[in-house]
Amino acid sequence: MAESFLFSIAESLIAKLASRAFEEASRVVCLYDDLQDLTNTLSLVKDVLLDAQQKQQHDHQLRQWLTQLKTVFSDAEDLLDEFECQTLRKEVVKAHGSTKDKVSHFFSTSNPLVFRYKMAQQIKDISIRLDKVANNRNKFTLQRIDVDTRVVHRRDMTHSRVSDSDVIGRKHDKEKKKDDILPALKLSYDLMPSYLRQCFALFSLYPKDYQFVNNETTWLWGALGLIALPKTNRTCEEVANQYLHELMSRSFLQDFENYGTMYGFRIHDLVHDLALFVAKDEYLYMSSNVQNIPDNVRHLSFADSSLFSNLVTKKSAGVRTVLFPNGVAAANCEAILKTCLEKFKRLRVLDLSGATFETLPRNIAKLRHLRYLDISRNPNIKRLSESICKLQSLQVLMLDGCMELEALPKGLRKLISLRIFSFGTKQTVFPVNEIAKLRSLEFLNVESCHNVESIFGGVKFPALKTLCVSDCQSLKSLRLDDQNFPELETLVVDNCNNLDLEMWNGHNEEESSKMKLKLVAFSGLSQLVTLPKWLQEAANSLQSLLVLNCPNIKTVPDWLPTLTNLKALTIRNCPKLVSLPDNMHHLSALENLRIEGCADLCKKYESYIGEFWPKISHIKNIYINGPEA
Repeated sequence: MAESFLFSIAESLIAKLASRAFEEASRVVCLYDDLQDLTNTLSLVKDVLLDAQQKQQHDHQLRQWLTQLKTVFSDAEDLLDEFECQTLRKEVVKAHGSTKDKVSHFFSTSNPLVFRYKMAQQIKDISIRLDKVANNRNKFTLQRIDVDTRVVHRRDMTHSRVSDSDVIGRKHDKEKKKDDILPALKLSYDLMPSYLRQCFALFSLYPKDYQFVNNETTWLWGALGLIALPKTNRTCEEVANQYLHELMSRSFLQDFENYGTMYGFRIHDLVHDLALFVAKDEYLYMSSNVQNIPDNVRHLSFADSSLFSNLVTKKSAGVRTVLFPNGVAAANCEAILKTCLEKFKRLRVLDLSGATFETLPRNIAKLRHLRYLDISRNPNIKRLSESICKLQSLQVLMLDGCMELEALPKGLRKLISLRIFSFGTKQTVFPVNEIAKLRSLEFLNVESCHNVESIFGGVKFPALKTLCVSDCQSLKSLRLDDQNFPELETLVVDNCNNLDLEMWNGHNEEESSKMKLKLVAFSGLSQLVTLPKWLQEAANSLQSLLVLNCPNIKTVPDWLPTLTNLKALTIRNCPKLVSLPDNMHHLSALENLRIEGCADLCKKYESYIGEFWPKISHIKNIYINGPEA
């Protein structure tokens, strides 16, 4: 079934070759004409792929042809990645390299003359192989369909039509219902636009009933190149979230908890079965020792890290993803890391969260295609080799929960593709200027930096959309304003009990400026007694507000209803809070109100019988649940 992804792979390859950055880079090394020939052949093949994918089920020879094509496409992806890696490396050496770096670059295999010769040979080889396979397309009387016209469904992320009640009952009836539902789901999958199919297949790498978070999912899609290059000013993240909306509209996702810019969801067991079926041969979730690993598997996930030993006998150079959704066991984490570094030269995604190795080897830099590296929650690691900063393709770097990490590596500015960065460190002053030079950075999570008192003073983060600061017990000052954070939409502050929440976004009130925040969450803040005044500055943009586990908050200010675009308000475990503003009816956009674990508040606003119920009864979705007795 992996052959059903071929149209989207061809589209992705052609889009990459047609991009301005790729065109300019290919002209510099005199490879433009070679790559144009490759583009032309890809276009010829792409035009018949949709018809071929529809007819393959009843034609064995056609299936074989698609399998051959898939192998060539995979090698072409690796080739273009190699080209991108070299371009990024050259850019870094030019912008940040020392004289020593430039000399070593000249005498390495990255030398433009050596690289041009090597790439020309590889492009020629791919082109010959692709031509040979492409010429065979005429055997199958395939129709040209160069645009995927399959319908795109959209609806709000509220609920999914496949529910547990659909398949509950006596065993015989339950199996019959499953048999009825699966063909309907398969039909919905068959009508799915090609760009969604690989994205959906990745759900097969997780166990059933896994709680997904949109960020985790979209970052993985991005790292594997499954998100189409935006044709407008939209970010990759926005395109990826559009994909999630489309999957939701087709009833493939359920149990949404929507917080505005962040949300969680699950997939039904039957949908998971479908994901396993369509992803077989290329995506594999290892849940037992008895499973065989097909040679053409590209994406691997392990229920238990002890199952990783199954790879020892496999020719696995083509593996692009290694995941451990349940974490890595301490017993074999170093062996796993060693195997990944030695065998998986084309690795794009490596998740070793929860591992216990004490150092990250210098040869991590050999994984130059790596785009996603998660070594979070490692209790032992103390330092990182500076060679990690040679991973110019890296988009996601997760270092949070590494409680013994003494310092961030020098040279972070060289990670020019980094979009997602999460870390904790023992440093008293961390290299904020280095981090600010990460021009692509969109998401920053600063966690458990217990020795830092002030961050972000006067430093500009032009692309940052999400900032999370948590468990920084010494932090007193957090300087935020729209000049230095012009794109900031999501702000989460958790368990920073020395932070002055009123004097943090300017030296005085005159310097305060209006930010475009859409989601704000305050959690675990014992110093919070009311909402900070500066929140009013986001009156025209704020859509979601969460106040969680703040034991001393007593009042919600009367200006809350001026937040006229607020769609969701969640208040949880705030025992001293006794009332909401009288004019809650002015919050005309408010659709979701959740109040949990607040005894007095829950009693006064209890559905239909509470004293103040009439003040909130106009809100569409209300969930009120008092603390357990």
